[in-house]
Amino acid sequence: MDNFWSQDVINDWNDEYSPRKAPKSPQKLLPAMSNAQQDRIARDAKKAFSQRRNELAQNFLTELDETITNGQIAKLAEETGGVKIVWTKRLNTTAGRAQWKRETVTKCIPQPDGSLALQYRHHASIELAEKVIDDDDRLLNVIAHEFCHLANFMISGIRTNPHGAQFKAWAALCSQHFGNRGIKVTTKHSYMIQYKYVWECTNCGLEYKRHSKSINPLLQLCGTCRSGLVQTKPQPRAAATKGGDYQAFVKHNMQQVKMENPRSTQKDIMSLMGKRYQDFKAARKESGMMKEGGNLEPISIEEDYLNEGLPDAEGNGFIYPDLDFLNL
Repeated sequence: MDNFWSQDVINDWNDEYSPRKAPKSPQKLLPAMSNAQQDRIARDAKKAFSQRRNELAQNFLTELDETITNGQIAKLAEETGGVKIVWTKRLNTTAGRAQWKRETVTKCIPQPDGSLALQYRHHASIELAEKVIDDDDRLLNVIAHEFCHLANFMISGIRTNPHGAQFKAWAALCSQHFGNRGIKVTTKHSYMIQYKYVWECTNCGLEYKRHSKSINPLLQLCGTCRSGLVQTKPQPRAAATKGGDYQAFVKHNMQQVKMENPRSTQKDIMSLMGKRYQDFKAARKESGMMKEGGNLEPISIEEDYLNEGLPDAEGNGFIYPDLDFLNL
């Protein structure tokens, strides 16, 4: 009975026989970050990558050339300034493109057998997509992939089959020597592209993704089912009022009305605009359209092209829907 009322004995018994609780994960102990904090961290990381990407790309290209080809590509392109790294905003669905051109020089080089050999200048560059390559891993893998194309063109002399057996041989060498750094060169890679703007069809749910705000839901429809579109990324502000709807209609149709009535006064122009807006509302109500806008037209989802960057800038273009991945 004395032990029953003893606090020390009770505590010892509880410590010995009570079930143990699993320790909490260190991540759960950390406070959750807000969306603003996550966006700030992402912006800082992107800015830091932008500051070092040129040096990182050039250094890795030099390292690849010295390790894989013993510096042959640098020697071939030395007379034209070496292999150039070019960052571009024009590539939207492919991360990189190797460009190569061979220029024949009239000067001939004497050979031991008395014959003359032509002399060539090699122009080579690697284009990198600013909108797709956003971290070190993607940059290094894309540089390695395009380097294999240059080696295929300039050393192996392959110009008709860019992803053939010889390309795969160069790719295997790169993967073997730099695999410990996460380099794996394949004929195709799948990268999730981060699009800034996304619209979704209100009927079929099809998404339209763009790097710029090039789709106007007031003027365009889904190219598949011809239904209205709504912006889902970034989330639009609060819905416009009735007056705001009319203002948007005026903004997108004023220039056309003025061109059709060049001698009309501003008062007459606004009167015509009001009549057109009433006709537009009536037509929209009759057709059951959910989205609002002026002269509505369907947009096509087949707007993005895939170009591997074949020699002599010809290439084979294939039309794809707005894909979330890219083929290198």
